[in-house]
Amino acid sequence: MSSHKRKRSASITSRASSQALAPDIINPHSHNENTIKQLQIAGLTDNDILPSNYIPQFPHRPIRPSHLTHSASSEDDSASDKNDHDASTTDAATTSPSSSSSKARQKGRRAKAMRDAQDQHLGLLTNVVLRALEEGDIARAKRAFGLVRRSEVRGKPVDLRRNGLWSLGAEVLMRDGEVPSSRRVEFDQEGAAVAEDGDVAQQQQQQQPPVRRWGAAANMPQLRAYLEELVRQYPYNRLHPNSISDLDFYPVLFGCEFYNTWAEHRLALERLEEDAEAWSDDIDMPEDPYEDGYIAEDDDHHTHQVHLTSRDRRLRQSKAELGLQALGTMHDVAKRMDTLMENAPYKTNVEMLRLRGMVALYVGDLGMPPPPRADDEEVEGRRIRDEERDRAGRLFRKMRDQGGRVDAFTEKWLEGGRSEDSGVDEDEDDMESAWSGLPVFSSLPMR
Repeated sequence: MSSHKRKRSASITSRASSQALAPDIINPHSHNENTIKQLQIAGLTDNDILPSNYIPQFPHRPIRPSHLTHSASSEDDSASDKNDHDASTTDAATTSPSSSSSKARQKGRRAKAMRDAQDQHLGLLTNVVLRALEEGDIARAKRAFGLVRRSEVRGKPVDLRRNGLWSLGAEVLMRDGEVPSSRRVEFDQEGAAVAEDGDVAQQQQQQQPPVRRWGAAANMPQLRAYLEELVRQYPYNRLHPNSISDLDFYPVLFGCEFYNTWAEHRLALERLEEDAEAWSDDIDMPEDPYEDGYIAEDDDHHTHQVHLTSRDRRLRQSKAELGLQALGTMHDVAKRMDTLMENAPYKTNVEMLRLRGMVALYVGDLGMPPPPRADDEEVEGRRIRDEERDRAGRLFRKMRDQGGRVDAFTEKWLEGGRSEDSGVDEDEDDMESAWSGLPVFSSLPMR
């Protein structure tokens, strides 16, 4: 038997080598079974090009929609795709700044469209709230503002910071329960037409007393809850320092609590004076340890000893209790403000500094017991008042250094005329006249 070996022809060998797989094509025989299973899980066939070959930084960048139909069925197609990818990568790198600016313009257009949609949607409701507040119809204003809060613009809640909606809400809540001014006018006209003598007219006047204060003390809890919700919803952001945030809400919150305490104290003193007119001088009162030590000052600044009747002692004790009650409330407000103002940016906010200075002045006045005073009461009261006035002076000067506007009265007070021009009479029982010259309540949400 012949041991002749059959040789493969050169043409066959050349043809086989020329039909070798392209370098971009995955050769299934070059992977193990685990790798092939992973390709199948990824939805790739044996002839597909790996995404890492035509997507830079894959898998940290997503597959573009244009690449989802990418095919690598032949060597020519894969080469063409590779060339197209290189060109698109170069173009993307060249046009990336313009792409970023285009995205910024689109974002700005969307924000403007959102603002325009909110203005168009809420314009009518806002006008209803404003008109109702002007007419004193608080019930109608409250219903309209409730619709504002429940409204949505393009599926998003209404931003109450826009167009001062949050301050309108604060005014509505504080004035809740107020009688409409139109009804008061109708009541006065009917009373004048029916009244035929002075007694009936006086009775009508007593039934409808004039407005004595802004808002009502009973509304403070709901106003406090509303402002605290705004504080949590819109905290201060140092990246957007000019945006409305809790820097705007906190002064309103503390200012309303300050005003409410001052107004209730003043009204309580007025009611006490009216009730005291019916008191008898023979009221049984416990012994007063300072009965022989009260000192009063006349118009010529001469002091003399005063002996109080039972009625006078009861009146003085009631005034002192009202003062201590107001002082306790203001101490709580001052403590909360001091805690907040330990941190930036609250400690340099000009409105917080101004309001804290006014609180210090009021606390100093409340620290003085009602006249006449014993010697030790006079000394202790002056110490507290001087301490609080020094604190107020430091706060006002810091406010001025931070660029805050100082009114003429405070400027004169800082220049050294506070002892005689402070507007506070030590023996003045009516706190309204004592604070008439001070811009105390500029933080209130009233128009």
